Amino acid sequence: MAKNEGELRELMGGQLGIWYAQQLAPGNRAFFISEYIEIHGPVDHDLLVRAADLRVREIETLRLRVRTVDGTPMQYLHDTDDYPVQTVDVSGEPDPCAAARAWMDADLERPAELDGGPLFNNAIIKVADELHYWYVRPHHLVIDGQGGVVLAQRAAEIYTALLEGRDPFEGAAEPVSVLLDADRAYRQSAQFEKDRQYWRELLADHPAVHDGDAHKSRRAQRAPLRHTGGVDTDAADALKAGARRLRTSLAGLMIAAAALYQHRVTGEREVTVGLPVRARSDKRTLGVPGMTSNILPLRLTIGPDSTVEDVVRQTSRAIREGLRHQQYRYKDMLHDLNIADGDLCGLHINVMAFDYDLRFGDCPTVAHNLSTGPVDDVRIDIYARAGMQINIDVNPDVHDLTEAAALSHRYLNVANWLANAAPDDLVARAELMGEDERRLVVEEWNDTDVGLVPGTLPELFEAQVSRTPEAVAVVFEGES
Repeated sequence: MAKNEGELRELMGGQLGIWYAQQLAPGNRAFFISEYIEIHGPVDHDLLVRAADLRVREIETLRLRVRTVDGTPMQYLHDTDDYPVQTVDVSGEPDPCAAARAWMDADLERPAELDGGPLFNNAIIKVADELHYWYVRPHHLVIDGQGGVVLAQRAAEIYTALLEGRDPFEGAAEPVSVLLDADRAYRQSAQFEKDRQYWRELLADHPAVHDGDAHKSRRAQRAPLRHTGGVDTDAADALKAGARRLRTSLAGLMIAAAALYQHRVTGEREVTVGLPVRARSDKRTLGVPGMTSNILPLRLTIGPDSTVEDVVRQTSRAIREGLRHQQYRYKDMLHDLNIADGDLCGLHINVMAFDYDLRFGDCPTVAHNLSTGPVDDVRIDIYARAGMQINIDVNPDVHDLTEAAALSHRYLNVANWLANAAPDDLVARAELMGEDERRLVVEEWNDTDVGLVPGTLPELFEAQVSRTPEAVAVVFEGES
């Protein structure tokens, strides 16, 4: 073993799924989980760089690397000195913000080095004297959404501690071995068998989405296309008020809207949407960055007699019960159902009903997501940022941006309808189309009136002869 390599450990269940998926799509750059924090104000550039270096030294998962041993991928901790913080200055460019974004996009295009290469990169980008971007690009093998939250929080905490002369390692994240040991203990526990039984019973007769349905089973070979939209603060507040009136959370309302959208588009009575979850069992593991996230298949039945209250209650119950069994891996569910190359759900939705609200000293921030992982069909990501931001990511081998934009508008129409509906309203009345689209389909496309000249056929023929007496009326082709 090389001097800078730590103990070899097996990959956790969630990591294995990502590793194999990347092998099947080696050119797909979407396996990076990337974002940047926009920092406004007179931050200390050198202190930002120092904070970034300390964070890499503290958070072990950022230094994980993988190599294959006898056909099995194994992970180990790499030396901290091989993770220098990149510094970029685009403040002199004609359009510094565009230049910074171009630099980050180019970095995201670099292929992952899964065999012994680094799985993390970050940079401090100076955009202006009082505007900096802190960019991170970890591979999904080593980080998930929960880990990303801890990364961002520790960035602000370490910088602020340095600025104030405090110990920057106060509140430091625990070692990644906490997650590795918890994963191994879970797979050897009685809870693992209980969770397996729960999902087997729930999904026993679930129809497999297989290769015959190209729109849902195709494994993404490229990064997704993204349509970004959203609603202003007033509209977001209206959705939250609707959720309270229906006695659910904002996340519950938006997830129910996704299931209802799927039902209205497909007409299917059995609807299953995928919900990304942390798959962590206790508070201690929540504070350790790493890759444990999982997918819960939320299975609902929606028919012509289903009411708003019924769909909302079904959704809440499916989430509540599924979370009790969230550590059982989605890939294991597929294996239990003998689904070798298929899926249980094409539409995935993730509602992040919180904002980082981070401050570097007194400097406020805005977080921007660049990539949340590969997409085989459609994923809706919702952020509580500037009202509400909605990203629609689609597999470019299946959908285009026009479809993504249409999906965003129609999904939001359903969510708004749901937020304003009475509990006993039938969901069959849920509106997919906005006013402009409805006017186009119902009125303009049906406006087929044409002006007709009155008269019999002989009269019309005589009138045509009078207008064009030299024209040939009929030509017969064939033998003379």
